[in-house]
Amino acid sequence: MQQSYHHRLQSGSLKSDEHQLRAVRALQQRLDAIESGYKPRSLYLFGPVGRGKSLLMDLFYQHLPANKAVRLHYHHFMARIHRELNQCQGETNPMLTIAKAWAQQVSVICLDEFFVEDIGDAMILARLWEALFDQGVSLITTSNAPPSELYKGGLARHRFEPTIELLNHECECLDLGMGIDYRRLRSTDLPYYLRQGSSEQLRSVVESYFGVTRETRSVEIMNRQIPCLWRNDKAIGFDFMSLCSGPRSQRDYMELANHYAAIAVHNVPAFSYLPDKDLVHGVEETYQREHQENIVSKLDNEARRFIALVDECYDRRCHLIVTAETDIDKLYQAKQLAFPFRRCVSRLFEMQQWASTEKGNTLAKRRQSVPES
Repeated sequence: MQQSYHHRLQSGSLKSDEHQLRAVRALQQRLDAIESGYKPRSLYLFGPVGRGKSLLMDLFYQHLPANKAVRLHYHHFMARIHRELNQCQGETNPMLTIAKAWAQQVSVICLDEFFVEDIGDAMILARLWEALFDQGVSLITTSNAPPSELYKGGLARHRFEPTIELLNHECECLDLGMGIDYRRLRSTDLPYYLRQGSSEQLRSVVESYFGVTRETRSVEIMNRQIPCLWRNDKAIGFDFMSLCSGPRSQRDYMELANHYAAIAVHNVPAFSYLPDKDLVHGVEETYQREHQENIVSKLDNEARRFIALVDECYDRRCHLIVTAETDIDKLYQAKQLAFPFRRCVSRLFEMQQWASTEKGNTLAKRRQSVPES
C-alpha cells in the first residue's frame, strides 16, 4: 500500500501530506501483520471532510486478501445488521450469533463514514462491536469525528459512552488534521450543479450524458410509488420534495443507486434557518433538546434525507445532477446539521468531476430497471 501511495505522489495525482503519510504507515502496519498471520490492531481514522479518508480506505482494501475482509459504507453495514437481527428473532443473544457469523467469513471489517445518528443504532453498535472484538474481528474505519464526539448531544447518550470507551481501547485513533479539502481543490466547473436551473435545463444535461428520457409518473421503490419526472434505463429525475420529503429513508436511495447510473433532482432549496423561538408543536424532540444558541433549518428533515442521498450516490458512484436555489456553499444556513452538511458540500464538489469521465462513456456497472407505474 505504501508503494501505491508513493507512486501517486510521484505522478502528481496526490499532494504530499504528513497526516496522510502517518495514516498510510499505520495502514501498512496492519497489512504487514495480516501477511505475517497476526491479528491487526483496529484503526480509527478521523478528520474533516475532504482529507482523503475514503481514498486511504480504498487503497488499504485493495491490498487486503480477498477472503479476509469486507468494505462497507456505514449505512450498508447497518442495513445488513438490521436484516440479520430480524432473522435472529427469539434468540437469547442475537449479537453474539451475528458476530460469530461475521467472524467466520472475515477477520477485518473496513467501515467508511462511521457515525451514529439515533438511539436504536447506538444500542445495536454498543453490543455488536463488543461481540465482534471478542470474536477477533478487527475494525478499520473512517469518520469525520473522533470517538468522543460520536452521537454527541444524542438522546440517552450516556448509554453509548461504554462503546466510546471500547473504541478508544481497541483502536489506534489517528487524526488526519485540519488541512486542505482535496475534493474542493480539484473542482472548478460545476456541470452537475445548476444554480437556479429550470427543469428543462436539468433534463437536457441528463440527456446529454445518459441518453433520451421519457416522461414517467412514478416508480416503485421499496414497495411504494414515488412520483418522478422522467427516466430511461440509466437515469431518473425527481422533484426534490418528492424524493426528500415524506416517508423516505436511506434504503430508498440505496435501491435507486443500485438501479440507476444517475439520479437528477430538481429544486433543491436553500435550507434557511429557523430561530428556536419560532419552534412550534410537532418539531422533533431532538430539536427541543438543543442548546438555545443552536438554530435549525425550516427543512431539517429534508436536509437529512438530502445528505443521505448524496452519501449514497457518492459511495456507489451514482451520478447526482441537481438544480438548486443557491450556491453549494450556501445551501445549508442553519447550525443543527452544519457538521454533516460540510461533508455533503465537499462531496457535491467532488462529484462535479465525474461529468468529465461520463461524457461519451457508459458505466461498466449497468443496473436492472426499476418498475414504473
